Amino acid sequence: MITEVQLPDYYQLLGVQPEATQKEIDLAYQKLISKFDSSGEKTPSPDEPTLKDRIETAQEAYDTLSHKQKREAYDAVVEVKKGHVVSDEAKNTRTGPLRFLGVKENARKPRHQNVYQDFFGFSEKPFDLTPDPKYLYLSPKHKEVLAHLVYGLQENNGFLKIIGEVGTGKTMICRSFLRELRADFNIAYIFNPCINELELLQTINTELGIPGKSKSKKKLVDVLNGFLLEERSKGHRVVVIIDEAQDLQPNVLEQLRLLSNLETDTEKLIQIVLIGQPELDKVLAKDGLRQLRQRITIKWELLPLNLEETRGYIQHRLNVALGKGKVRFSRQAVETVFRYSRGIPRMINVVADRTLLIAFTQSTKKITPKIVKLAVSDIGDLVPLESWADKFWKLVLPSALVAGLVFFALNFFALPDHKKNTQGGKDISAMIKEDPMDLSAPGQLVPRAPVAEVVPPVVLPVVPKTEIVEPPSPQRRIPSNGPLTIFDSEKLVTYLSSLTLAESKLEAVKWILEEWNVEPEEMQGLSEADLEMIEEDHKLSSLEVNGTLERLKNLNYPAFLEIALPNAQGTKYLALVSIRGDTGVFGSVDKIEMPLAIIDSLWTRKAIILWKDFENLPESLRAGFQGKEAIWLQKNLRLLGYFQGREALLYGPKTIRAVKELQRNYSIKDDGVFNTDSKLLLYNLLQIYPTPKLVSQ
Repeated sequence: MITEVQLPDYYQLLGVQPEATQKEIDLAYQKLISKFDSSGEKTPSPDEPTLKDRIETAQEAYDTLSHKQKREAYDAVVEVKKGHVVSDEAKNTRTGPLRFLGVKENARKPRHQNVYQDFFGFSEKPFDLTPDPKYLYLSPKHKEVLAHLVYGLQENNGFLKIIGEVGTGKTMICRSFLRELRADFNIAYIFNPCINELELLQTINTELGIPGKSKSKKKLVDVLNGFLLEERSKGHRVVVIIDEAQDLQPNVLEQLRLLSNLETDTEKLIQIVLIGQPELDKVLAKDGLRQLRQRITIKWELLPLNLEETRGYIQHRLNVALGKGKVRFSRQAVETVFRYSRGIPRMINVVADRTLLIAFTQSTKKITPKIVKLAVSDIGDLVPLESWADKFWKLVLPSALVAGLVFFALNFFALPDHKKNTQGGKDISAMIKEDPMDLSAPGQLVPRAPVAEVVPPVVLPVVPKTEIVEPPSPQRRIPSNGPLTIFDSEKLVTYLSSLTLAESKLEAVKWILEEWNVEPEEMQGLSEADLEMIEEDHKLSSLEVNGTLERLKNLNYPAFLEIALPNAQGTKYLALVSIRGDTGVFGSVDKIEMPLAIIDSLWTRKAIILWKDFENLPESLRAGFQGKEAIWLQKNLRLLGYFQGREALLYGPKTIRAVKELQRNYSIKDDGVFNTDSKLLLYNLLQIYPTPKLVSQ
């Protein structure tokens, strides 16, 4: 029987986290060995390991964590020791890559396993907090930051600065940027800025692969300068990237400024990128750093995501984790995530991960606002963004109450009381009886003398009491029995203005869903939340298209159009169901037939198409892709006369040429990438898929 192996904590020994990269492990090992080198040999106590033993242990830790199989084996043993039960057979058998630790291979647990992964069908955890570059979602804000980084390096600017709030994705962008750089860049990436000037120079040299153990700053700078000149002669560029730069001490920042003085007569030899939180601006605002501030030529701030970007971010991470179509966040659920995360990617991950866990416990794949709120309550201490209703109750309502109180006070205390005659103290009604007005002469008011005699009452015939009927309020449009025919835009404007934006959208969507054979019973009392569930149940997706009627004809799907009414009457939606020549059949409360030219001046050129991915294909197929989907594509392109040759698993040059020819024939971007537009087109052209047609063949 094998005795239990006592393993040291290699991560703690090297001072790194379990998710540390190879570069972080290398740097930590070098720091640890340098401490041994400088500590000198001394006689240890009997209970302490010798210096040789400590070096051997450090070497063993480095070898284990640097070797993929050994590292996985070590992590598996750690999991076992945390409480997982190992069978007797596993204890007595040494097989596989774990045998050097005395543990059977099947005792190993996969890393990063989470409880809901199998339930939702994910390949991995989609909302992990580790900044994995493959999960980078390039929102417009992130694209701008990357563009500034690329521009700054291309123009060889000395200093670049990018700031962003905690959790906005600065480290993710930095790592993705490093991964995409060409081979002619040498990068020194510093992720731990809590160092002094000497350690800064040592770290930069070590990262660049040049001698960095000297304790002389002059020697370190001289070695660095020689390296920079050599790299410049080769046409290479050297970049120092410092993450979490707000933690740099002023004297370290000054040392960085001095490094930027390393230059030739015509150009800088080194570029420095500072990435940090907004506190970095406060550090740089100090008087002693004004020279450094002047050298920062590229500045940019990474802001949180907005609502639409949050929706795209969540869907992107689900797609990367192969969860497309297996779990669905409703529109209201995404809005709730956005409100409580405030658009900060790290907090979106926290809320979404806990939401999926709660959905797993409820055995549902439909994420609703209720589930998100349970997750938020479970996390605690999350303050939501204020909605317009919150602002109304906080600002407008108190202001209205104050105004009402002021008006009441003025009316009660300051305005005169017209019921009393201030001179005689008589009641006004009594004054009118004493001196009534004669209304017999039109346009004149003549005082009439009081009547002395008593006039006997006149008996009038009894008239039945009638109720005063208020005119009816404008009603929503009631559908007519047959199709409406409209021949001018004014009538269309009048028609749509009777509907709210939400009503027009729901009425338009009903026509599109009907084209997809959704039963009318499913659309009774339809709301936006119900709409999302219907789309999910029928596996329908939406695609926003900007273009012309010609583009819609080429894609050949019914769509609902965004209509902008004149004179600030707002935006409405109208379904375009079919086209016959120059006439279109549209759908709202009624079926409408009218010339296509009528909507030309009102349509914003934005349309939304509902479509179905019948084969559940990857998001896009492009050059180099390998899989059975490539064969499916080649076979169907052959049926349409675009592909020639033998089918293969590889998305190669023949497939690219065929896809480009298909794209050119139907006036869509001919980049050879089989993306959403191309999928819609191919499904529509093939007769085996039941897609509705905008233009009948």
